[in-house]
Amino acid sequence: MNKNIRLFLMVAVSSIASQIYLNMFVDGFIIALSVVMMGIFLYIFKDLESTIACMLIGIFSPLFRLLVMLWNGGELINSAYLCLPDMAFFFSYALFFGIVFRNLGYRSYKKYYVRLVLSEFLSNCVEITVRFIMLNEFFTINRLSGLILLALLRSFFILLVCISTDLYRSLLEKTEHEENYKKLVLMASTFNSEVYFMEKNMNEIEDIMKNAFTLYRQLEQDNAPKELQHLSLEIAKDIHEVKKGYKRVIKGIQDNFLSDYEGTSLSLQDILKILSVDVEKSVSAANMVTAFSYSLETNYMIENHFAFMSILRNLVSNSIDALEEKNPFHGYIRIICRDKIIDDKKYCIIEVKDNGPGIHEDMMEALFEPGFSTKFNEETGDINRGLGLTLVRDLLAEHFNGTVSVSCSRQGSVFTLTISAEKLQINTDSPEREV
Repeated sequence: MNKNIRLFLMVAVSSIASQIYLNMFVDGFIIALSVVMMGIFLYIFKDLESTIACMLIGIFSPLFRLLVMLWNGGELINSAYLCLPDMAFFFSYALFFGIVFRNLGYRSYKKYYVRLVLSEFLSNCVEITVRFIMLNEFFTINRLSGLILLALLRSFFILLVCISTDLYRSLLEKTEHEENYKKLVLMASTFNSEVYFMEKNMNEIEDIMKNAFTLYRQLEQDNAPKELQHLSLEIAKDIHEVKKGYKRVIKGIQDNFLSDYEGTSLSLQDILKILSVDVEKSVSAANMVTAFSYSLETNYMIENHFAFMSILRNLVSNSIDALEEKNPFHGYIRIICRDKIIDDKKYCIIEVKDNGPGIHEDMMEALFEPGFSTKFNEETGDINRGLGLTLVRDLLAEHFNGTVSVSCSRQGSVFTLTISAEKLQINTDSPEREV
């Protein structure tokens, strides 16, 4: 919203609010809501020039009040006699608030309150003096004390609204920050997974490059046709360029994105909360009805939370794919985290359950092998790359020295992760939480 629109909104709302008022002291002197709205807008729209804003309100608010009185059958002279002195208040307010007490600023609630009180009290004194002169009456001490009380109370109400506005804005910013952080963690875990596979692929690329160069040397020794020698050398060079490209991509992701989160930790409970948001979005996008829940006995503070998030996301994604195929409207996914003592050592056992179709026994042995997938497209003959469960096994072993197993039945599948509690860095022992 640009400044002109905000200025128009401020003037319009304040002018309309001038119709909500109480009479005080003398005819025409009113306690109007317009002053309250003006003080609130001056705080919210701090970048607006307060002097100009107050003067514009000082022109349009009395005129609007005059038009309403004429519309209701009032006489022009009497109505103007009652309304136009309001301009003295707003013009004085523009002077005191925008110039004289400008240095009090907005940063401190205390100083802003003083700025409001002084500006309103002095402006009211100017207006009521004008009205007393017009009515040929005297300005008494009792009425002066009334103006002081009015300024204190009305300014206090304005300050309360301003504080409430700041608290609400702070709450929105905090909520937005939390949502953005959740998205960043999910994004970073995805990047972390891809970097992991790219680093593994680099080793394979290195082997292929060596083999290609070995082939070139062998063809050279065997006096093979120059075309074959040249072709094998070019293949080795091309593979080397691919490797360099991989290195640049990995370094770019690690240095410019993942490095910002190195050394940070995330609790198991927060990881599961973030995961629940991701599941909700994935299920909604697939037009599924799937219940997701989790429970935990102990809340661990996990340092390598990217790898851990990748593990859980791949298992949950596997469950969502299974449910989408066989049970899209009555599915559930549950994550149960419990502690177990094995050989006098504490372990964290994490079970990811679903009520999908399960996995056939013949496929169990190859389940975690690279390239294995049950997702076959009968129309096109395409088979999706099976890397998710391979990633789960490798990340679990490499980063947490853990293991994964699977059991299936007619009621669905259960993937069980077994990780030493020491690898997850215990944070707090807490009663079981369930969501």
